[in-house]
Amino acid sequence: MLKNLLGGLTGGGAKEADAPPVEAARPPDTEMTLAAHEPPVALPPTLGFVSHQPIMDRQQRVVAYEFAVRKAQQGEMTGKKQCEFDRLMLSTLQNMDVFRLLAYRRAFVNISIASLDEAMLDELPAKSVILVLDPISDEPLTEALLPRLDALKQKGLRFAVEPARYDSQALAERLQPELFSRMDFMVLDFAAPSTRVLAPILDQLPKRYPQARWLARNVGTAEELDVCLHAPGSHRFALFHGSFVTMVRGMETGKSDASQTRVMQLMRLLRANAETREIEAQFKLDSVLLFKLLRFINSPVNGLSRKVQSIEETLMLLGRDTLFKWLSMLLFTARKEDGRSVALLEKSLIRARFMEKLGAYRGNKLEAEHLFLTGMFSLLDALLNIPFPDTLNAIELPAPVREAIVNHKGLFAPQLLLAMACEQGDTVRVHTIAKMLEFDDELINRYYADAVLWTQEVLQQSEVHNNVEAV
Repeated sequence: MLKNLLGGLTGGGAKEADAPPVEAARPPDTEMTLAAHEPPVALPPTLGFVSHQPIMDRQQRVVAYEFAVRKAQQGEMTGKKQCEFDRLMLSTLQNMDVFRLLAYRRAFVNISIASLDEAMLDELPAKSVILVLDPISDEPLTEALLPRLDALKQKGLRFAVEPARYDSQALAERLQPELFSRMDFMVLDFAAPSTRVLAPILDQLPKRYPQARWLARNVGTAEELDVCLHAPGSHRFALFHGSFVTMVRGMETGKSDASQTRVMQLMRLLRANAETREIEAQFKLDSVLLFKLLRFINSPVNGLSRKVQSIEETLMLLGRDTLFKWLSMLLFTARKEDGRSVALLEKSLIRARFMEKLGAYRGNKLEAEHLFLTGMFSLLDALLNIPFPDTLNAIELPAPVREAIVNHKGLFAPQLLLAMACEQGDTVRVHTIAKMLEFDDELINRYYADAVLWTQEVLQQSEVHNNVEAV
């Protein structure tokens, strides 16, 4: 199976064997009988695309994913309707077999606090899942939820809340301390109004609940990240989510990385069909780069029948196009101990693999390879801190690839925009672009989850480790 997963990256070029998507069966328990005074809940057979966005540690390495459905898709639901929706989401996650992703990551799953009695919670992989408990507007907190919460904690499940969302709850003043004291994580959402962002810090919640670590959600800028890392109580912030990692930051003159420059020179030589001895000569100037490259190529996930020991062997066995792909990975790991670069590598690999699978589904090998390159280099500006198109001037990419990356136009732009919509959890854009490309939401869900899992396997077996045990 791993050989098939890695086919695009190793140059195997095998055509995708996926049959046209079949609509997932409706979970038998999603038609809940409600009280006579409540209208029926209009829910789809599955939730279609479920967002899973990366969460990073203090070193900016991806260690978890947050699974959620956008409020626009969820609608205004309260009480039993919200419980029904949560059951449908958990069923969808199970149908996706999404928890296979948790071999190398943890998961934050958003559910309503009213769903603590849901039987499917007992089936979750307790070691790997943290449940984010959302309040319900029409039902007050009661002491009855505490025993169930304690029972689930005894089974190993962990919990998180966003304290600012519980301010208006009835009986909150008396029960909030009981609830918060049981939390493993607390959430601070930088997309919320400023008063809600500042209140938890000004209220000294980190001091009042020292056992809980903090997850900063929707961190959009380096300045907001700096608040989390250096403000009073900053040592409590353990995890971070948001677009800050992809922001292009100003780079001081003369600070370009020598290893990255050498990798890009090697890419130019490959594109120019330079002789093997010229390529080998560049590697001899930096033996560490050669070591890293051979480690990637010889990792077990590659499935080679024998290990390669030189660039000449690599070119003979895999070819120039595949070596170019491996060099793109090396570009992200050239710097030492740079968690941000590894996070960008993971995001780029997910985009690349996802887009490659979309191309391979139609059976076009060349298109699949170009889609891989489009996804792989789409974050190069953030990696090098140089805006497009200047970043790509050093690499001779095919014109459609460059046009998609720089201008989001042309042949491969829809697939790149679809990958970005998947990252952002924008279900409306996912559905719209997928329909334009003649893919259904279930196939997109599966391909994106496959790309996330494949990326984790590549990084793990290439010895690019993230410390998920610390979560």
